[in-house]
Amino acid sequence: MFQVTRGLYLWYWLSTLVLATLLFKPVEKLIVIPRIRKVEKKLNRELTAEEREGIKRKAIPLVAVIVMTFAFLFNKVVMGRFYTN
Repeated sequence: MFQVTRGLYLWYWLSTLVLATLLFKPVEKLIVIPRIRKVEKKLNRELTAEEREGIKRKAIPLVAVIVMTFAFLFNKVVMGRFYTN
C-alpha cells in the first residue's frame, strides 16, 4: 500500500511540473504581449529590445505562479479520486 501511495504522489508532482512547464511559454505570451502593446501605446513608439526583455523578466514570476497554481489545481481535480478513501 505504501509503495502505491508513494508512486501516486511522485506521479502527481511530476505531472504537475510537466504541465506547468508546457504551459509556461503560451501563458507568458498571453501576459507579455498585451503589456508590451499597452506600454507602446502609452509612449507612442515601439519599445527597444532591452525594454521588451525587461517586461518579459518582470512577468516571469507572475507567469510561474499562474501556471503552477493551475497545474496543481488541475491535477488535484483529475487525480483527486485516487487519494480519497
